Amino acid sequence: MQNINQNYRNPSQKRDKEMGFTLIEVMVVVAIIGILVAIAVPQYQDYIARSRVIEGMNLSSSAKLAVTEAFASRGTVPMDEATHGSFTFTPTRSVKLIEITPSGAIAIDYQVSVAPDGKNTLHLVPTNESDANSPKPIDLSKPEGATWAGGWTCRSTETNLIPQLLPSECRVSK
Repeated sequence: MQNINQNYRNPSQKRDKEMGFTLIEVMVVVAIIGILVAIAVPQYQDYIARSRVIEGMNLSSSAKLAVTEAFASRGTVPMDEATHGSFTFTPTRSVKLIEITPSGAIAIDYQVSVAPDGKNTLHLVPTNESDANSPKPIDLSKPEGATWAGGWTCRSTETNLIPQLLPSECRVSK
């Protein structure tokens, strides 16, 4: 009997020895998490910056309305003067400035939290070819702008915003 009892092992003793992770297993898990974080964090930061660019485009809608109304009522005149007082902008965490140029284009300057200085301006320009790859901008302050149909595009050669932050419909094809 004693011989049988010595060969018999208690199952709970075996489980006690097998509980927990080895150092190698923990190191592998930590390495995998590190790789995932190294890939995910930059992607997340780009996603946040692109959403801030869209915020600026949405905030510019009142400037577009001011230009459209000024053009409809006054015709071809310098749009910065024609819209003076009808459009105001208060800076946000993402957008530093939205201004209307004399040609009727709208310049959106972003904060440095979105893009570095010198590479943080998006231009929305009036055009009749808003779906074209390289639309021709219309200068609403000159007589040749008299045939504007009210279209806008964000595909402008004046835009200096980092291309990876631009929405796909704003990227200029070369």
